[in-house]
Amino acid sequence: MTKEQKDFHKSRRTEFSRLIGKDSIAIILGNTLHNQSYDGDYDFKQYKNFFYLTGFTQPNAALVLAPGGIKSRKNKKTYSEILHVQKRDPLMETWNGRRLGYEDVTKELGIKDAKENYELKSVLNGKFLQRFSKVYINFSEMIKLEGEMKEIISDFMNSLNVISAGVELIDSSYLLGKIRKVKTSFEIKQIQKACDITIESYNHTMTMIRSDLNERQVQAILEFNYKFNGSESTAYYPIVAGGENACILHYENNNQDLKDGELLLIDSGAEYNYYCSDITRTFPVNGKFSTEQKLIYEIVLKANKECIKKIKPGVSYLSLKDLSEKILADGLNKAGLLKNKNDIKTFSLHGLGHDIGLDTHDAVTISKTLSKDDDKLKEGNVLTIEPGLYFPVNSKGIPKKFWGIGVRIEDDVLVTRNGCRNLTEKMVKEVNDVERIMGG
Repeated sequence: MTKEQKDFHKSRRTEFSRLIGKDSIAIILGNTLHNQSYDGDYDFKQYKNFFYLTGFTQPNAALVLAPGGIKSRKNKKTYSEILHVQKRDPLMETWNGRRLGYEDVTKELGIKDAKENYELKSVLNGKFLQRFSKVYINFSEMIKLEGEMKEIISDFMNSLNVISAGVELIDSSYLLGKIRKVKTSFEIKQIQKACDITIESYNHTMTMIRSDLNERQVQAILEFNYKFNGSESTAYYPIVAGGENACILHYENNNQDLKDGELLLIDSGAEYNYYCSDITRTFPVNGKFSTEQKLIYEIVLKANKECIKKIKPGVSYLSLKDLSEKILADGLNKAGLLKNKNDIKTFSLHGLGHDIGLDTHDAVTISKTLSKDDDKLKEGNVLTIEPGLYFPVNSKGIPKKFWGIGVRIEDDVLVTRNGCRNLTEKMVKEVNDVERIMGG
């Protein structure tokens, strides 16, 4: 791990510790392996909040943060952060890969202290926890743990009804979500790298789209390029939707043959160092937009570009959504496809976008309560802008030649001090550019 990344994770632990206060303790549990079938497991993926605080990507670990310090009765040493990890085991490492071991945590991760994971039991003891006024734990993820970590936490889980009477138990996700909403310079670099890999992969894939391919083959080309260009995995399961399939917003079958004269909507993104990208583009399968396809595409493109222009600190996200719907409604009305502009939601269907970061739909706190509606963008937010229009077969009031057209155009945008920076601006989206590259 680079010094820059170590410093980033350390800064996140420092900020989280500051917010929970000296009379609190946090136990943030990492993920475990999960069985897929028989003796095979799913690919391991670390819990994102745990990664955010540690950068550690091995299973069966836990981070303990005690801003006020924990004094050991054994060695009289005071601990403020301890990473509990699996012990070294030469036999298991021969089968399943090398373990870091607690001996190398400080050197490799920059975390001050480390212990073996079974020692976490003493921290999860009710009498010990009642030294603190508040205990933060990632409860929603804790209940999904398997294997040795499930065994380690079992006594704690079984005694929750007793422990909860003596100390305030709080899920850590909300507070970590507040911190994650504004990205640091390190995070922005990771997201930009994920976007760059995605753009490079899209650019290669779009030159290979043709009507004798299946959606799955296009997906395979795209994902090969992700890994070839340095991505560990996809940020989410991709949507590769030909023709009317694009009108299914979360279409994931990706198994139909492409057809000449139809559009192909691809919604996908590479992941880099656990950070996500998310790009949607819509391509003509034969390389040339029809008159009707181009009309719809240009309306969506205008909404995409105009909303991005408006992004800056202090702008209401809801106002951007309203702007997008107005542009879409005006465009369809002018084309004679929408008599009542208030009916735009019939064909636009979804929101304008979402935060993006460690998660594609980033798990960040959105303060919208009875007394507070914090809808303003801040410097360091990263969000998607993805207007779309969809006309499935038998769309009421829509001429038949528009049926089956689904268009979405999505970019990832960083809110800067005085405006914004489109992290995916190098991914072509103008009609002439798309047709030129595809040979239309």
